[in-house]
Amino acid sequence: MTTMVGVAPSGAEDGRDMSVSEGKGLPQLPEVSAWRMVSRAALVTAVFVWFVSLRLLDLGGLRWLAFTLTGQRARYERLSGPVAFRRAFEVLGPTYVKLGQLVASGEALFPERYSEEFRKLLDRVPPFDFADVERTIEADVDGAAARFAYIDPSPIAAASIAQVHAATLDDGEEVVVKVQRPGIGELAAADIALMRIFARVAHRVSLHARRANALAIIEDFEANLVEELDFRNEAGRMREFNQVMKAMGTDSVAAPRIEDDLSGPRVLTMERFDGWRLDDTASILASDFDAEERLLTGIRAWFQTLICKGFFHGDVHAGNFLLLKDGRIGYLDFGIVGVFTEDQKKNVLEYVLGFQSRDFERVGRSMLAMGVTDESKIEFDVFVVDLTEAYAPLIDGRKMKELIPNIMRVGRKHQLRMPRDLVLVTKQLVYLDRYSRALGGEGMNVLTDQRLSNLIMQDMLAAMFAPT
Repeated sequence: MTTMVGVAPSGAEDGRDMSVSEGKGLPQLPEVSAWRMVSRAALVTAVFVWFVSLRLLDLGGLRWLAFTLTGQRARYERLSGPVAFRRAFEVLGPTYVKLGQLVASGEALFPERYSEEFRKLLDRVPPFDFADVERTIEADVDGAAARFAYIDPSPIAAASIAQVHAATLDDGEEVVVKVQRPGIGELAAADIALMRIFARVAHRVSLHARRANALAIIEDFEANLVEELDFRNEAGRMREFNQVMKAMGTDSVAAPRIEDDLSGPRVLTMERFDGWRLDDTASILASDFDAEERLLTGIRAWFQTLICKGFFHGDVHAGNFLLLKDGRIGYLDFGIVGVFTEDQKKNVLEYVLGFQSRDFERVGRSMLAMGVTDESKIEFDVFVVDLTEAYAPLIDGRKMKELIPNIMRVGRKHQLRMPRDLVLVTKQLVYLDRYSRALGGEGMNVLTDQRLSNLIMQDMLAAMFAPT
């Protein structure tokens, strides 16, 4: 008998009381009327029935026949299960797109073919009207009309929750403005209520869903979405990141400075960064900067926030991790972060240091301390051997696409329930390792580089003896 790798809910288990439904005065999604729930349920049902029907027609060859008979055979595209679900999520809008992005980034939790197909959702979010942008800014920011000299009507980027516009202030400063999609809170409330119902039904009828802990996934998704919908949380994380950099004595790594008087729950105005994405290898290597040294400084900064404050940037894809044209490293978009208690932070650092020392018994002990499984239910020596084989792509430079299937194999064998933020840490290590191999010196590996290991140990010692 096998099982998927489960995900432990964040909540109190990872140090964040993120409950949104227990009446504890914490942030919650808006209340939804019965009519809104019924109408949304009808639409969701209709969309899924439509795409399931198309999938069945495809399996029977009838869609291909229809395209052929109408002279449109060249337009025919086979509708696989993952494609059908991805297209349904696109039709259903922002909440489902956001959930789809969770699937895309959760290779350890979802079937690989679904994660791969859902990656298309990462860059397929249409922008909303500029008139809505203006209305939201005027509603959230007092005196906005006088402070903004110009806002570019064409967004720099559009995502499921918000979109970003370049702007110029009345004093000539160039900034960017992140503006929330109109009505996203009410829509998300209805969608998540329905997702909870679907997850409960799945728990009752599907052993696979119970082992994957589908309800916990939805609850964790809701908790993080509630946090993300209030941009003041992201602003606070960016300030805290810059405070850590200041405390560590570095001015070479930064998050954008926030314009407090031009920001609110649905609007975030910040310093505009000018630089290269870390996957723009050609431009970075052609610059006057020492790419390897800059990268090492940026990766060290990621660890410093974890060491000092127990939080980390949880989405360091290349668009959020820049080499700025003034030589600094810039971190963008703090909508997704991981947070640990003091004990959990120690376990995670043990997890990382175990990799760096290639001590997989240490890695295994740290994972057990984080509650991935009950030690009495496994043979620890076998577990360590399996971990050594599973994480080999991170260590010896093999193709990274082997890593997630390997983790899933170990998860099934040992019935692991991976804490959400441990999965998130591992994903960021994959990103950081990708950059180190592209921009670092020959053979540089973020998990085995002795310079980085020494810097992390130095920062850990400094944090241990820092005044409280």
